[in-house]
Amino acid sequence: MQSEIIYDEIFDAQEHFRLILDSMARPGKINVIPDLDIRMTAGISKASTLIAFSLLNTDASFCAIGELSNDIEEFITLHTTAKIETLQKADFVFVKGDQSAGFIAELKIGTLPYPEDSATIVVDVLNISIDETADSIQLNLKGPGVKTIETVYVTGLNHAILDAVREQNYEFPLGIDLVLTDLENNMICIPRSNDFTYELAETDNQPYYN
Repeated sequence: MQSEIIYDEIFDAQEHFRLILDSMARPGKINVIPDLDIRMTAGISKASTLIAFSLLNTDASFCAIGELSNDIEEFITLHTTAKIETLQKADFVFVKGDQSAGFIAELKIGTLPYPEDSATIVVDVLNISIDETADSIQLNLKGPGVKTIETVYVTGLNHAILDAVREQNYEFPLGIDLVLTDLENNMICIPRSNDFTYELAETDNQPYYN
């Protein structure tokens, strides 16, 4: 039998929210979201689920794309009361790391008077580590919150998503914030204020599609 949702909307949400803020303030820093015994739905990781529980409420909108998106949206809105919105209007977008990158061009990037009216993408990947792993992407981050360069390795991410995010973030303060989570509840954030480059592993053979 699946366990019921056990999520404290004050204590747990505040703890997770502080970790998200720390990750946004220190791009590339790996934070671990404390594990909780919650009932899950297929198609989204526990870490991304806990981020949804922490950030979404009646004032926020979201959507999920890809396989099982309807199940994910139904699950999240049931437990957060957040509003399901179209891709073009959603505040938060939940997606798997192997998703093709075309959807990013449709996301809102804010306006000059209201740059904060932009989307945040929460992406499920396989692994986030400070050590290189097989088929990993080496991410090199710089900018606010990074002393020199912060390097992190990510497995299970379509590098075309990174290209599309960089393109959308070209005219800062407009752009998109990016949150990556993995199967071990690790999380990193790449706010639109930060630039990054990446390098593909020589053994990169994962089936990514633009």
